[in-house]
Parts: sequence; structure tokens; C-alpha cells
Amino acid sequence: MTKPKLLSDDQIRGFIVDGFISLKVDVEPEVNEDIHRLLKISSENESPHGNNVLSRVPKMHEVLRCSSVEGALLSLLGPDYLLHPHRALHKSTPIGEKLENYTLSTDGHQMGKGSTATSIWHQDAQSPLARARHHLPRYLIGFYYPHAVTKEMGPTRIQLGSYMHSKPSELSNLYQPDYVEAGTFLLLHFDTVHAGFPNQADTDRYMMKFVFARTSSPDGPSWDHRDTAWHVPPSVLNTEDLAPAWIYIWDWLRGEHNGERSTKQPNSVNASVQGTAEAIRIKNIYALSPNNEVSGLIGDLLNKKGLDKHERLLLKDLDGNAIPKDDISGREVRWNERAVVMEDSAYRLATMGDAAIEPLIEVIETDDPWLQINASFALGEIGVLNDRVQFHLLKLLRSKHHEVVRQALDTLAIFAIHLNEKCLSEITKLVCESNRDWCEPIVFRGWTGQDQVRMNISLILLSAAKVPSLALEVEKIGALLLSDSNGYASAISAEAMIRANTRSSLSTAVQFLSDRRWDDTLIGQTKGY
Repeated sequence: MTKPKLLSDDQIRGFIVDGFISLKVDVEPEVNEDIHRLLKISSENESPHGNNVLSRVPKMHEVLRCSSVEGALLSLLGPDYLLHPHRALHKSTPIGEKLENYTLSTDGHQMGKGSTATSIWHQDAQSPLARARHHLPRYLIGFYYPHAVTKEMGPTRIQLGSYMHSKPSELSNLYQPDYVEAGTFLLLHFDTVHAGFPNQADTDRYMMKFVFARTSSPDGPSWDHRDTAWHVPPSVLNTEDLAPAWIYIWDWLRGEHNGERSTKQPNSVNASVQGTAEAIRIKNIYALSPNNEVSGLIGDLLNKKGLDKHERLLLKDLDGNAIPKDDISGREVRWNERAVVMEDSAYRLATMGDAAIEPLIEVIETDDPWLQINASFALGEIGVLNDRVQFHLLKLLRSKHHEVVRQALDTLAIFAIHLNEKCLSEITKLVCESNRDWCEPIVFRGWTGQDQVRMNISLILLSAAKVPSLALEVEKIGALLLSDSNGYASAISAEAMIRANTRSSLSTAVQFLSDRRWDDTLIGQTKGY
């Protein structure tokens, strides 16, 4: 196995500014060719494999483990990152005509019949259900092109640096490559605004999507770090200046997130500053200001009390009946089963460090579900766990609202290496006690609130597994989740048990995986057995 090729300082800076980085996989050309051939066979002759496509084409593991891809993932997500069980094949078929007068900003271009890619500008939904949109790079998307893609074939287009945007709007700083080499691997911040583009060639375009997750907050740089100073590399494509936000993320990735702002930045800005509305919003969130601003921000949050923003707005059918699909017209800031954008005041409170911890706990004590969701999110982003923070997060696990519980679990996953057996015993109760009110499907695909609770628990196990004193608790809870109907929860739990690395946890995980072994050599061949 080759040594991972870590990113440089300027590559990390470029990722922060542009929201993506382009890599060339260092595998033999025949590997890309074989993958392209097998994906083509599968898509044309077999039922859709969904998340199982990696098992159908296991050669893609060579791409995921090559030195350039693994090195970039280590650099951006740390050494204990997760290859998320969600993955998808994006196929774009020819539209059979040449488009005239089209632009990169056009929303919802016609796509070829049978395409699995969308040309609507969007930020990805979460898998399987909603979680908060983090500005910090906790989740990444990987786009792998096994074959060369010309401009005519419609490479994916992106909005540079848009991962902090509250919604896809004000489309500017758009980028689409003129040509994509075979074996290109794009790593994007998960929340980067992007869209497919119509295929005007005469052959199908294939692209594989992967998701990767950070499982612990950085305690120092995990790339080839040589220069602590922030500057914008000359190679970046983004023309917008979001320096306060970029510096904050740079410091966070370097491990400077102990509750204190470490870098001198400009004072607060306001709407009189030039730029798009989203740019002004982002600068206002991240500009440095005195800690006496905390009370005003808490007041902004408290003004949302009683508005029931933890409840979704649903679309209605022709008869006026609500259907299990979010009404995202206008994309109002509230709970959304696609993804949850928090209040701007919550994102800003997260930058205030220690000074905001106790006031955020007081917000949790208001018992308003939407405020609790925002406050627990902000506490996780601050990244400081004390006894009071842990007490109130565990208290939220008893909420009747699965949305509150899910966010509390998401926050606890950030702190998992600092948790104790008492905390895990509280989490065990959530696994053993099914809540009837959480078991109804809430989206068309059938996912329930209980499903997402279980998946969020598995993410806690994944992080806690590295703590030897928690290994037995991880194993106990993980064993329960292996038989869960939520395939994401069981897959991540199996990985947690492998990482716990006890004899019994390894034995249980290996048995689970062995029982589900899939002989990919029998598919797409003349032999059926």
C-alpha cells in the first residue's frame, strides 16, 4: 500500500475558498477503464443497486484507497474519517439535440431520458434524513469520473464557496470544467451548491458519488502543514472575499477551537458592505466582535420562541392533503427533512466560544424545540464539553420530539471521545425503547424519525470506539444496532465495532459482514451460480 499523499497548506486554503479540490487518482488506467465498463454493464442490464453499487464494482475501493484520494481525505477529515454507507451512480444520458442560448446559471436544464443526475441547482439532502448544515467541513462529497468527460457531455457545475449559503440563490461564481480527465476525483464540502448539466454528446456520462464524514474535531493540522498564516492562494477560482469565515475555518482545521477566537479579524460588518446578500450574511456571522454581543444574539434566538419552527412545512396534493415532502418554496429557516439551516444567530454564537456556553444552556432550558435544536447545534460547534453541557444534552434525549433528540445526538457525536459510561447508558435506552410516535414514515422513501435516531447513535459509537474504556459499551449498543432495519445504522455500527478492536467486537462484526457477503463475480455473467 502506498503512502497517502497529504495536501499542502495552499491546497487546504484553496478548498476553504473554493469549496472543492480536484484530484487525479493514482491508479493504473486499466482500473478506471474496468470500473467504467462494469458501471455501464450494471446500469444497462441490472436493477439499480443504490448504495450496494460499491459491492457490485469493488474495484472502486482501489480508487478510494489510492494515495491521492486517501491523502486528501486524511488531510481534510482527519485519520479516523468514515466512508459513509451512502453512495450513488450518477448517469447522464444524451438529450439528442444541441442546446442554444444556454448558460451555466440556468436552473433545471432538460436532461436525457433515464438520467439519474439532476440539473436543478441544489445543496445535497442528507442520508437518510435531515441533519444540520455545518459550515465547518464535517462532511464531504466525492465525485469520481472513471472516464474522460468533455464539455459537451456536461460535467457537474458548482457554485464556488457556496457551502455556507442558506439556500441556492444569487447564482454567481459558477464553475464548470471544460474537460475532465479519466480518473478525476472531486472532493466538495458537502453543502456546496451544484447541479448537473445536459449531455449533448452521443454517449452516456458516468460519475460515482461518495460521502465521507469526520468523526472527531481536529486537535491539530492533519495535512502537510508548514505555514500558519492565512492567505488566499493565487490559484483559487472564487472571486468573492469571505476572509472572516475562511480564517475561522482555517483556525478550526488547525485545532484552534478550544472556545476562544485565536485570529485577529475585521470587526462586524453590516448590510451596507458591498457584495451579495449571502456574502454579507456570512461576513456578519464570522466577523470578530466583543463578547458583549452574546446577549443580543441570545435575544435574537429567544424571539423565535413559540413559532413552532421545529415543525415542517409540507407540500399538498391536488386535493389539498399534506404529503410527506417538504415545501421548500422560499426555503424558510425551519426544520426541513432535506437538511436544516440554523438561525444565523446560532452560527454566530458558535463563534463566540466560552462566553456563549452558559447563555446557550439557558436557551435549552426554555423547552422550545426549535431553540433547543439551535442551541445544542451551537454548543457542538463551540466544541467544549463540561458537566453542564453534557447534562443538558443528555436531558434533551428524553424529548418527545425526535428532531430535538436527533440534533442532541449529532452534537454528542462531536464530543464522543469525552463521554462516559453514564452517557452511553442513556443512549442505550433510546435503542431499547421504541417510540411509537417516531415510527411513521416521514418522507416518500419510507424513512422514519426512529431510523435517524438510530443512525445518529451509530455515529456516536463510531467516535467513542477509539476510547478503550468505552469499548464494552460500544460493543453492547453496536450489537443491538446490527439487526436494525436501518441499514445505515447497522453498517456504521459494524465499523464502530471493528474500531473498538476487542476480540468479541471483531468477532461479532466479522460474522455480521460474512452473513451479508455478496459474490459480485456472479452478476452480469452467463453463469448464475
